[in-house]
Amino acid sequence: MQEKCKSIALIIGRSRHMYEDFGTILNKGFNSWIRNLNICIPFILNFLINMILYFLFFGLIGILLFTSSTGSIIDPATLSEEEIVTMVWKGFSENLGLSLVLILGFYLFATFVQSFFTAGAIGMAKKASETGDAGFYDMLVSGSKNTFRLFLTFLLITLLLLVGIIFIVPGAFAVGDMSTLIENPEASVNGVAALAIGVILWTAYIIILNLVLSLCRYALVIDELGPLEALSEGFRFFTNNKLDVFFIWIITIGLALINSFVSEFAGSGSIMFAAIASLVPIVILEPLTAVLWTRLYLTRKGGKLYDPSYLLSDPDSF
Repeated sequence: MQEKCKSIALIIGRSRHMYEDFGTILNKGFNSWIRNLNICIPFILNFLINMILYFLFFGLIGILLFTSSTGSIIDPATLSEEEIVTMVWKGFSENLGLSLVLILGFYLFATFVQSFFTAGAIGMAKKASETGDAGFYDMLVSGSKNTFRLFLTFLLITLLLLVGIIFIVPGAFAVGDMSTLIENPEASVNGVAALAIGVILWTAYIIILNLVLSLCRYALVIDELGPLEALSEGFRFFTNNKLDVFFIWIITIGLALINSFVSEFAGSGSIMFAAIASLVPIVILEPLTAVLWTRLYLTRKGGKLYDPSYLLSDPDSF
C-alpha cells in the first residue's frame, strides 16, 4: 500500500494541473531552466548554422559585386570609399535579379532552419515544464513535427511587420528624390519631418506587434496549431494575460539591454570578454526566456506542470 501511495505521489509530483502567480512562474521557471541547461543546444546549433550561411551569403554577394569585367575579383581594400560605393551599386544594379534571388533564398532557408530549432527549443521547454527533464530527443521530435507550420507562421509575421511600411509612404512621397537626402543628410529637404514621424510610427508598430504576438509560436508548438490558429491564439492569450506577457517581455528586453551594455562597456578592451558576452544571449537568455514563456502559457492554459514539492508529500496522507 505504501509503495502504491509513493507511485501516486510521484505521478502528482511530475504532472499536475495548476495555476501559478507571476512570481511562482519566475521562480519555478528559473529552477526548471537550471535543471535543464541543455535547452541552450537548439539555440547554439541555430547560431552556428546561421553563421555558416551568412559567411556563404556574403561571400557570394562579394563575388557578385566585386567581380570586374575581366572576370577577376577586386580586393575592396585597394579601393577608396567612393569607388567601393560605386562598384557595389553598379554590381547590384547589373545583377539585380540574381541578387534578389540570393537574398530571398538565403532568407527563406535561414528562416526554415530557425523554425526547426525554435520548435525544438519550445518542445524541450514544454517537456521540462511538464516532467522536470528534457533531452536532445525532445528537440528532434518537436522540431520535425512543427517546423513547416512554424516556418509559415514566421513568414506571416514578417508580412504583418512589412505592412507597417504604409506609415512611411506619405513621408517618402513628400521628400521626393531620396538621393539628395542620402548624399547630404544635413540638407534641408521638404517632407523630412513627415518621413521621420512615419519611421517612428513604423517602429512603434513593430514593437507592439512583437509584444502582442509573443506567444503565437508557443501556442503553435504546445497546442500543435496551424499558422493562422497560432496567430489568433497568441493574440487571444495576450488579451487575456496582458500584464503577465508584458512583464516577461520587459524582463526579456531588459536582460538583453543589460548584456549589450555590459559587453560594450567592459568588452571594449578585451576581445575574449566581448566574445563571451556575445554568447550570453544564446547560452543563457534565450533558453531561460523560452522556459518562462512556456511555463506562462502552460499555467494560464491549465496545462500540466512539474512541481518537485509534491514528491515531498507524506504518502501515508493519501
